[in-house]
Amino acid sequence: MTGPHVSRRIGALLRPDARFVERVEGRRRTWEGTIFSADVLTVGLPDGTQGRREVAVHHGGAGACVVADGDPLLFGIGATLLRYFPAAELTFHPNVSAMQAACARFGLPWHDCRAVSLHGRDDPAPLFAALTHVNLVAAYTGPGSGPGEIARLALDRGVTGWRMHVAEVLGRPAERLATLSLDEAAGRTWQEPNMVLLERMASPSLPLCLGWQGAGLAHQDGLMTKLPVRATALSLLRLEPGGVLWDLGAGSGAVSLEAARLMTSGRIVSVERKPERFEDIRLNIVRTGAWMVEAVLDTVENFLDGASDQNPDRIFLGGGATSDVLERCRERLAPGGRLVATAVLLSTLDILRHGLERPGWDFAIHQLMHQVSVPLGGDLRLVPDNPVFLVEARKPEA
Repeated sequence: MTGPHVSRRIGALLRPDARFVERVEGRRRTWEGTIFSADVLTVGLPDGTQGRREVAVHHGGAGACVVADGDPLLFGIGATLLRYFPAAELTFHPNVSAMQAACARFGLPWHDCRAVSLHGRDDPAPLFAALTHVNLVAAYTGPGSGPGEIARLALDRGVTGWRMHVAEVLGRPAERLATLSLDEAAGRTWQEPNMVLLERMASPSLPLCLGWQGAGLAHQDGLMTKLPVRATALSLLRLEPGGVLWDLGAGSGAVSLEAARLMTSGRIVSVERKPERFEDIRLNIVRTGAWMVEAVLDTVENFLDGASDQNPDRIFLGGGATSDVLERCRERLAPGGRLVATAVLLSTLDILRHGLERPGWDFAIHQLMHQVSVPLGGDLRLVPDNPVFLVEARKPEA
């Protein structure tokens, strides 16, 4: 593609954003080398104040220098360079990162902080996974994903027990710091660039753990997957960090909650068609702080037809396995992904078996015959639960 219109388009794309333009007003050399020199620039900032910038000047010949803010290996240009050049050919000289500087400003130890970048990204899953598993989150922001947007995302998910620290124009004369609630942050306008720290102020009322027996979690009578079934299903799913799990026909959301305990990153969607059960899931998310679980009120059929985001690599089908639902699950599951379904009725087991045999998937059938002890006349007797079938299957690679 050539011609004046192409040149104009490229020029428009490369035109500097006036909000971030810094004009050089003075230069002072601080070190002179054979290949590189170091200068300190006095720059005029967009807000009318002045700042200082240290730059490296390459004199040509062997080597090249890339100048970056902060630590180039923390959500910076370093990862991009490593995709094109061997590490042995690169030397990194990190500065203080925005996360370090922000934590220092607010007096927050950052050895357990999890950093996430929302700059240029539409998927908030890394943010919610971090809110689920750590007590301090550093969020690198960008246009459309600033403090206000982050606060509104968290509030829409129902997040409680957290406060926000915001550092605006960090390191410049106009730097401004604020500590406030999510509600307050959601209603303010923020100056760019900025850095967000989210600090946990209150622990969830229930621990996020494995092995729930029913006490503590909201659920309708008999609509919580039994503990042995959950344990087996989660094992068969072989959950991995960074994956996407769809829990279809979620009931109380117990499988989703325990999956959140096992997955340090990724996304979990818990789909339930009954409003009262859906509210149970939302309440259980709040009680356990499993913010990476997204509760969806919908039928399984509608969800499978309408979900437009990335396909899952894990599906748990906890009930309602019809031929139609199974076919749609097969279509939506990513190649190499795993499906685990439960069945109490032989007719459901037959649907699962034939629905997986026909396309030639590898699958296996497990039967659980679980018994639990109850007191009887000063002794114990074993009472059996209803037998349950679990079917595990793996979708062939494309």
